[in-house]
Amino acid sequence: MRLAVLAWGFGAAPGLAALEEDWTPDRTTLARARAALAAAWADEEAPVLRRVRARWTEAGTGRQLRLGREGRWWPYRREADRWVPAGPSAPDPASALEARPAG
Repeated sequence: MRLAVLAWGFGAAPGLAALEEDWTPDRTTLARARAALAAAWADEEAPVLRRVRARWTEAGTGRQLRLGREGRWWPYRREADRWVPAGPSAPDPASALEARPAG
């Protein structure tokens, strides 16, 4: 329940959807997401991200990005054994990944 309240506070229904939905982007959406990720950082600065469906997890950091169906990026952080919303969404992945941890 606490996670749902936190997600709602960061973005109402789209924030809650980012928390609860585990969806697979179609090819067009995935291509746009990859382009956004490539544009967000210089090659040497880009984080190493592993994608599973619409979730990109940064290796070894406890940070994750979730792409919402509305096209916005949602930051998450690892807390104990679960992923917790870490801030409001952002239009680009770099801004979302750099969100200040919540809580």
